[in-house]
Amino acid sequence: MRVTFYLPEKYLPGGPDQEAWKSGSIRNLEESGKIACAQCWIYQTWVALEAAGVPCGLSSEIPADGILLALSGFFNDSWRPPKGVFFADIVADFLPHPAAHLHIVQNRAHAGRLPRSVFMPLWTQPNLVPRDPARGAVFENVCFLGDPCNLAPALRESAWLERLRSIPSLRLDVRRADRWHDYSDVDCSLAIRDFSRSRQLHKPATKLYNAWLAGVPFIGGNDSAYAADGRSGADYLKAASPEEVLAHLQRLREDPTFRSALVANGRKSGKEFTREKTLHRWERLVKETLPELAGRFATTALPGKFLFEATQFAIAHLDRRVR
Repeated sequence: MRVTFYLPEKYLPGGPDQEAWKSGSIRNLEESGKIACAQCWIYQTWVALEAAGVPCGLSSEIPADGILLALSGFFNDSWRPPKGVFFADIVADFLPHPAAHLHIVQNRAHAGRLPRSVFMPLWTQPNLVPRDPARGAVFENVCFLGDPCNLAPALRESAWLERLRSIPSLRLDVRRADRWHDYSDVDCSLAIRDFSRSRQLHKPATKLYNAWLAGVPFIGGNDSAYAADGRSGADYLKAASPEEVLAHLQRLREDPTFRSALVANGRKSGKEFTREKTLHRWERLVKETLPELAGRFATTALPGKFLFEATQFAIAHLDRRVR
């Protein structure tokens, strides 16, 4: 059964960018906007699978049959796939599409709550540069590697920044997109959207994965994705207030042994989220899970029966670790 990734032509990278994706030289991934999301989830995945020899296609046209993979945000709620198409929507930061037969979500906690869904981690940053070992015990650069608007407002206020500067040698650096891959001089990664109790079910844990793989301690918020894949206090730190962020930074600065243990545990946890492991997850999804579910859908006369079976099947595959 043919698998097709759908990418509207207006989201297709230009010629030079296509070559950069295929050669693996892409570094600057802007997170804001649907174009970046489409290229990150659709084009990047198709390029990786094609390079791995996995049969799948990329098209700016909706196929008449087979398996369709597309961002849920490409379609309005009234859109329906052709009768012979099994539609798996990549939810990303959008809402699940009501006509999707299977939802692919970027947060393991979200998959645990959404029927007919499977967890797929977002790709980690291409060409990730780990922290320079020569920095040793230096602890100075606290960095946010993301769109500035996604950093908690309380951590951008002058009063809090002044309190941060009162801790000797510490400074906060909000990095531009062209440096999101470069952790060479990062001593701590900070990624907190807000200090509410929101679980941020639509958001991924990608910044946590990047920090793990880069060998950098990570301070996050109440995001369900961090809690689902990490262990607060063991491989990352959770802060519920600006004051707790300062307390974590003070401890990390004063206790290199604790900091080293946090990084070591993070390296172990990060092994599940390398780009190679994410590719293996996609291979399994495209070659096993999707054909299995599409076959069940094609031979099930009762839609309700399929929906129930699909939910059970997805749950069974949810926590299968890549080996």
